[in-house]
Amino acid sequence: MSGQPSLLTVNSLAISTSDDSPLVKGISFAVEKGEIVALVGESGSGKTLSSLAVMGLLPEGVRQTGGEVCFNDDVVATPGKPFVKGLRGRQIGMIFQEPMSSMNPVLKVGEQIAEVLVRHRNMGWKQAHREAVVLLDRVGIVDPAARAKQYIHQLSGGMRQRVMIASAICCQPSLLIADEPTTALDVTIQAQILALLQELQRDMGMGVLFITHDLSVVARYADRAYVMHQGNIIEQGEVPVLLGSPQADYTRRLIAASEAVIMPLDRSSRASTPLVHLAQVTKSYPVTSPLPFAAPKRAAVLHSTTLDIGRGEIVGLIGESGSGKTTLGRTATGMLAVDSGTVMFDGLNLSRASSRELQQMRRRAQIIFQDPYASLDPKMTVGEQIAEPLRVHKLRPASQIPARVAELLELVGLDAAFATRMPAAFSGGQRQRIAIARALALEPDLLVADEAVSALDLSVRGQILALLAALRHKLGLTVLFISHDLGAVRQVCDRVVVLYRGKVVETGDTARLLESPDHEYTRQLLAAAPDIRQALLLRKSELQR
Repeated sequence: MSGQPSLLTVNSLAISTSDDSPLVKGISFAVEKGEIVALVGESGSGKTLSSLAVMGLLPEGVRQTGGEVCFNDDVVATPGKPFVKGLRGRQIGMIFQEPMSSMNPVLKVGEQIAEVLVRHRNMGWKQAHREAVVLLDRVGIVDPAARAKQYIHQLSGGMRQRVMIASAICCQPSLLIADEPTTALDVTIQAQILALLQELQRDMGMGVLFITHDLSVVARYADRAYVMHQGNIIEQGEVPVLLGSPQADYTRRLIAASEAVIMPLDRSSRASTPLVHLAQVTKSYPVTSPLPFAAPKRAAVLHSTTLDIGRGEIVGLIGESGSGKTTLGRTATGMLAVDSGTVMFDGLNLSRASSRELQQMRRRAQIIFQDPYASLDPKMTVGEQIAEPLRVHKLRPASQIPARVAELLELVGLDAAFATRMPAAFSGGQRQRIAIARALALEPDLLVADEAVSALDLSVRGQILALLAALRHKLGLTVLFISHDLGAVRQVCDRVVVLYRGKVVETGDTARLLESPDHEYTRQLLAAAPDIRQALLLRKSELQR
């Protein structure tokens, strides 16, 4: 750090609930002009709350109880003092974690950016709309004039995040706060968004406070980092030193959780006949035309796709958004009928199976969906949701169901007493464990994990991956692990299948494929998502140029 005054200085910041339960416990950190500083830690460590205090946006029921926030040497937030007007939006911008929930669904994209320009830069509406289009172009959106007239739900995940960035930088702020801006994006889009943020930071001379649980992103892009745990900062320093030689046990555990490889399959014990066999499978979906009398069209998603999944394997399925991963997973479970080709499950041809055969088969193939918040019913207790498939398929007498529910909760590492609670009472990692328990209730042979750990922090992700591996060894499960998180794939999968535009372009043992890929697309995926060690080497080579 230089001897110049910091752009942002946070001194002894303390945040508590309304009943004085401490959430952030007297932390201090700083961001200088032109640098990227990361706040790193698990969910619940206080990262986001600290950033919201900087913005004066603490949620209801939470308050700043100590310390001060200084911006350009001026105190802007202290306990009981209103946040200084004119900073938020104009001098401090923020990229929130989820664009769909943080942007207005009833205003067009251009209108939302223009509104900020009218309010903070005193532009007229026509000039603001023109500037909004320029900003959308600046953040790399193709055909920005057309996109400005669309609503946020009509855009892809990558474009939504770019719109959020355009809105955050439209007033040319001195400080940009980015709260998990790439969590749910695939690796190529994530790399594009991070490169864009780095480019904007350099061009505009902004300071950036980057909040994340992804240590490989920190290794690649941040200058300094602060590690948070249970409301405290336990370690800080220059990123190459902090991640290369961590001093705190907690930091070492975070790094280990992102790199540990979990018990691969004993290849000698693998059965010769696959549990799932897809041969020359094609699948398309109808496309709605804006013209009322246009001929119906279909968009092809899978193109003559062939895949085998061996019994007891954990097979990783990787590829960018839109490559057909989820569609392939759902065809493997019989949830989707294919247009052509053959889907075999344990010798049963799903295209020719009777209704009774399909019902029996679907009990044996279960899916863990990406978002446990959406896949669990908020109005049913956890126990009721795990018990429901047992009742529907009559796997247990009614008197035995409560004991089986308790057994399933304990199997995924949760207390049996949790059965009486509602989903809202649990964290994201706990909800995902509940979703796994519900899927295991039917004692399936195949488990499709569709981006099941993409939004989880490192330690919780590690726990879920270890759980899947342990269940495979204990129950003989076969797992199709669909993910854009190459670190998770590297940790838990025996074999990797690469899907590109609906076609399998490469497959092989995990270690071999991820170390020495043959296909150019696979090499691009790996280059977009380096691990911690590779990211540190990349930044070192860039500095030497």
